[in-house]
Formats: sequence, structure tokens, C-alpha cells
Amino acid sequence: MQKNTTSTITGYSLQGQGSSPLSLVAKKSLEKIKLQLRANKYQYKEDRGGVAYLLHNVKEGDTVLDIGAHKGGYLYLLLQQVGKTGIICAFEPQTVLNNYLTKLKQILHWDNVRIEPSAVSDSSGRALLCVPFNHGRNSSPCATIIESHMAFDFSSKEEVATVTIDDYCNKHQLVPDFLKVDVEGNELAVFRGAKEILAKHHPKLLFESEVRFVGEQRVSETFAFLQNLGYNGYFIIDAVTRPIGEFSFAKHQNPSSGTYCNNFIFEQ
Repeated sequence: MQKNTTSTITGYSLQGQGSSPLSLVAKKSLEKIKLQLRANKYQYKEDRGGVAYLLHNVKEGDTVLDIGAHKGGYLYLLLQQVGKTGIICAFEPQTVLNNYLTKLKQILHWDNVRIEPSAVSDSSGRALLCVPFNHGRNSSPCATIIESHMAFDFSSKEEVATVTIDDYCNKHQLVPDFLKVDVEGNELAVFRGAKEILAKHHPKLLFESEVRFVGEQRVSETFAFLQNLGYNGYFIIDAVTRPIGEFSFAKHQNPSSGTYCNNFIFEQ
């Protein structure tokens, strides 16, 4: 039996906080604080190297695709970088999180942000989004449209639209400068669906890829696909960037090694 994933996840609702001018100001201030705290967690603790790369390479006026926007921590950082003249397209297919981001856009006046409900893949159509379900609560991390190797209870599902980056950018006449990708194992499909954009415009890529989700072969295929398009790859370990040729699954994606790495940079 499938469980409903559209109910509110604690901490992601902006409902019931009033609509008076004072309550709207308080709501806006609270959400800004929450976003800043999320961004700080990534920047100073969980993803120091990835955020440093983002801050160094995303410029004012850039067009950025945030693929797997989740609850907006990276989106907040990207907004600081692109300024008022840039464009950010944030893709988040989980209904509860997409609704949350849409409300953030409204109350924080993110006029240059597009919140998209589609999952990004290698074809435009429909897919089943599987969301981990733990102890009676919907859990938003690790939601995926692929057959994951992770031992989660994925009985919580919702049907979502899918879109390719090539189709999306052609439709909206966009030339992205930077792609941040966090899609829980579906990275290769995302890049296959962006082959035209990658080959022609060479946006910089910051993405997660993990053997625990899809196995060594799939991760290796992802690296090879990008390299065949002329990209040079790097991995981030202890906030230091190193060439992809030095990457080892046994050493760098072994949780017991103490040097776990799942963030990668590809650029031309």
C-alpha cells in the first residue's frame, strides 16, 4: 500500500502563521534565519569544498540550474552570487518541498527564481518518485526516481513529471553557466538529458555521486560520459580538490575509511 507523501513534513510548512503585516514580517525574518543556518551548515561543516567552489565560480548575472533543490540551502547561497540580474531554476519534484520553496519565493520575493516541480532525467514524461518512509514520518532526503541500492522503505511514492535539461533550456531559451546536481543516483540520466547543453555551452558542474546508491559501474559511467564531452573531473576530499584520476572507491567512498567523498566537480 502506498503512503501519501503530500502531507506536511515538520519544519517545511509556512501555513498557519497569520497574514497580518506584522506576522508577514516575522515570517520573512524567520525564514531568512532558517535559510542562513542551512547555508552555514553546508558552507562551514558538511560541504566546505563544494560551497567554496560554488562561491568562487558562480558570478553575478549567471544562469544556474539547482537540480534537486530540497529545502533551499544551496539555493540561498546561489542567490547571493547571481544577484538581481541572474536566473536560478530550482527543480524539486517532492510535492511538500516544492510547495515550501514556492512559498519561500513568494514571501522573500525571489523574482529571478523559477521553482520547477519536475524531476530531471534523460527523457521528458512521467516517473515514480520513491521517498524514504521511516517510523510513520515522510523523510525527504534520498528521494529518488531510480532503483536505489539503499535499504530504505520506499513504499511511499508519488508520480511526478520528468524533464530533460536540453528540452527545458531550449523551451525557455536558457544558456546555463552552472549546474548543481543532487539527485540521489540519477546523475548519469541528468547529464545524458543535458548532452546538447554540455557539449555546446560547457557549464560548470558540481554534483553528488555515490556507489552506495547505484554501484561502482554506474558512477564510473557518469565520469566517463562527462570526460567524453571534454570535461575534466575532480573530487573534493577534506575541502581539497584533487584530480578524478586519483579517486578510489575503496579509499574515498568507504564509510570506515574516515575520508568519505561524494562531491565532484567537472569543468572545461
